[in-house]
Amino acid sequence: MLESFSIDDDLNGQLTGAIEVTLVLPNGARRWCFFMRPEALSACGDFIGNTNLRFHYGAPHMIVVAGELNPQVIEQTLKQLELHGELENCSLPIT
Repeated sequence: MLESFSIDDDLNGQLTGAIEVTLVLPNGARRWCFFMRPEALSACGDFIGNTNLRFHYGAPHMIVVAGELNPQVIEQTLKQLELHGELENCSLPIT
């Protein structure tokens, strides 16, 4: 189901923001998701009221990995999602 993928952001920014990934399926369809580390979740998102706390919601295409992101980790994660039939549920179509 996954033919290829590309990492669209510099992995050096993974501690402060999302790493966007474009997926290509065998039929040519392109999909999009993003990876986050827990440290990045603390550094971005919407603030709760007048606090310094941030929250994230409604993003089934956000994949959180509790460790360093590199091409191998991203590929292994995508393959595991594919193996469990969740790759399309965890990504959005690119139109």
